[in-house]
Amino acid sequence: MTLTRSAQRALIVSFCAVLAAIYAIAWLAPSIGLFHDDAIYLVTAKSLASGHGYTIESLPTPIPQTKYPPLFPALLALFTLISRQTQWLKLLPVLCTVGWLALSYRLLRKMGAQSGGAWLLVLLTAASPMVVFLGTNLLSEPLFALLVTAALLALLDDRAVPAGVLAGLATLTRSAGVPLIVACVLVLIIRRRLRSAALFTAAAMAMAAPWFGWALAHSAGHPYYSGANYAASNILTGYSANEKLAIFGSNILLLLASPFHLLTGIVSTYAAAGTAALAGWSLFRRRQLMPDLFVALYCLMLLLWAWPPQRFVAPILPLILWMLWRVFQNVRIREALAAVVVILLALPLWTDISRIPKTLRYGQFPTSNVTPGDWSEMGKLFTYIREQTPADAVICANLDPVFYLNTGRKAIRGFS
Repeated sequence: MTLTRSAQRALIVSFCAVLAAIYAIAWLAPSIGLFHDDAIYLVTAKSLASGHGYTIESLPTPIPQTKYPPLFPALLALFTLISRQTQWLKLLPVLCTVGWLALSYRLLRKMGAQSGGAWLLVLLTAASPMVVFLGTNLLSEPLFALLVTAALLALLDDRAVPAGVLAGLATLTRSAGVPLIVACVLVLIIRRRLRSAALFTAAAMAMAAPWFGWALAHSAGHPYYSGANYAASNILTGYSANEKLAIFGSNILLLLASPFHLLTGIVSTYAAAGTAALAGWSLFRRRQLMPDLFVALYCLMLLLWAWPPQRFVAPILPLILWMLWRVFQNVRIREALAAVVVILLALPLWTDISRIPKTLRYGQFPTSNVTPGDWSEMGKLFTYIREQTPADAVICANLDPVFYLNTGRKAIRGFS
């Protein structure tokens, strides 16, 4: 079996049509705030839009938001000035996802991917159930991925200042942009482009440094909504020696299993072993300073945090897939390669399609095979709270910002 050009075009068009339907269903799902971060982004966005500053107004005593960088909530605040309807607000991550995928194709071609291979990797990324979820909810990963990809493109085009600005903006979206800045500076230094390294660093720091300074100056020391959470959640500044080893070892397995998990929703130790073997062989056969250095630094950062890394691998999924794919795109047995391509495309697409019934029933696109919470039942709970509690009541809930957004009652984070 071989894939002719007309067959490739037909496959791409059909795949894109099905993906568009999946994204539309996930985008129209009414749920919001059930991943915690999206609700707190909306709380701070509404605070900015109301002129109250970058604060968390859902808490009984509002505090400055020093945990999450401000770029995504600031853009979301612009959207809230037009409408606060859920579907309208979700257009921001959808548009960022489309831009990210388009730039990913250009970046892959720039790094040496053939047209068919670039399309394959982009479509695999777009079909990832986690990417579908991130791209249709109020989460910052799509914007972060867009800025990271744009920064790498500018760096490869030898445009140091635009690359630095984009890397700084990526850091203003997620603090995980710091490895990108470090990797880009190291690449420029290794290539002895010292002037470009200086210009890149100056541009990146001009964008990112004010945020870090402001966060340090306004930190309220809140155990969750401040930098104290980062200090308590990484193995460099927290945990005993045996806990550090347990977290690090667990994260290695989860990180290696991430590509397969992101494409299928399945966590498998066999997939972790297979990814390790493929990555080792791919790096032995063909290495690229960029993006390999950035991916290595970014993954090292993920290994140090005490939370599962799969979600945070999604923004660099095209780069990881490229590292695994670049030694296979020129194999001589074209029939085997074509069969692999069809299987690879079918896996995430089938996972997405199998989750559509749950999306229609429960009002949210699930991130795993576990049955998600029922948004209609949540609505009943919100109505009960609004009707049965006084206006100055304080709610204790794990998803405290989503309760504030839907009931108007102040809330604090708590666990049962």
